[in-house]
Amino acid sequence: MLSSCQTGSTDSAPVQEKQVHLHDSTGFQIQLEELSLREIDFRWGNYHNPTPKVMTFQPAKKAIVSHFRLQDDTPAATAIAEKQFVIYRESPTPYDLTVAATPHKNRLFFELMLSENFYQQLFTEESPFMRRFVQDGTFNQPSPAFTARMLPAMQGIINNLQQAPYQGHLKAVYLEAKAIELFLMQVKQLDDIHLPKKITIPGKDIASLHEIKDYITQHFDRPLSLMELARKAGINQMKLKTGFKELFNTTVFGYLSDIRMQEAKRLLQEEKLYVSEVADRIGYKHPHHFTAAFRKKFGQLPRDIRK
Repeated sequence: MLSSCQTGSTDSAPVQEKQVHLHDSTGFQIQLEELSLREIDFRWGNYHNPTPKVMTFQPAKKAIVSHFRLQDDTPAATAIAEKQFVIYRESPTPYDLTVAATPHKNRLFFELMLSENFYQQLFTEESPFMRRFVQDGTFNQPSPAFTARMLPAMQGIINNLQQAPYQGHLKAVYLEAKAIELFLMQVKQLDDIHLPKKITIPGKDIASLHEIKDYITQHFDRPLSLMELARKAGINQMKLKTGFKELFNTTVFGYLSDIRMQEAKRLLQEEKLYVSEVADRIGYKHPHHFTAAFRKKFGQLPRDIRK
């Protein structure tokens, strides 16, 4: 059970400020610094977690959340890596949050939270990201589709927010202006990385690569090699590797692994198969190899997903 202590400002202040310290018997500790305006919240977090765990989290309200991973040296980080950000929707319903261990350094993060109403004031059809985001409709599920690399200027704004040179009403105005600047910088970053790419692959090779992708989807439980797939595609191995990456934005074996892991998760959750059965079903000879791959993908052991 988490224990906590809190300090903060009075409810009448233009900017609500709060410091929270939570800890439990396993050694998990987190320190939060929070600033709140009427429709915008800011949160800096610093936590240490000796062992991986799954925690139930319940947001206080609906919000558009920008989560920035400022420091994270864990190699098995799943959703986002150090110096990346992700934008997603939160709703005030409980959900499980996987917290990986922090073996060497504390994990540091920053979150910008906009109300739905404030986000709608910024929304424009001119932004491809905003159009895709409004169509997404999922809550409490950060997606790689809305993840990008942090720019140094973003780090600068986050530092400015924490060191605002004003008090009272002027501080609220300053924080809102910086929040908009930071969010628009994220929008541009996500718009730019998802611009349509000019495909340089010949048309006949594109058709072959789509056939190979379909073949992998249908035969993911079999041992597959680049040599075999290239022969089926009628192209050489180098064309297969570089063409697949350019066309689908992932490697051949990255796609194969993702298909296997998603099917494994379904078999564990829906069919309640044992770990050894799932490993065999998706093409792993050795269950411990499957367990390692699953943990790297989802941050949890297969047996924990099955519960």
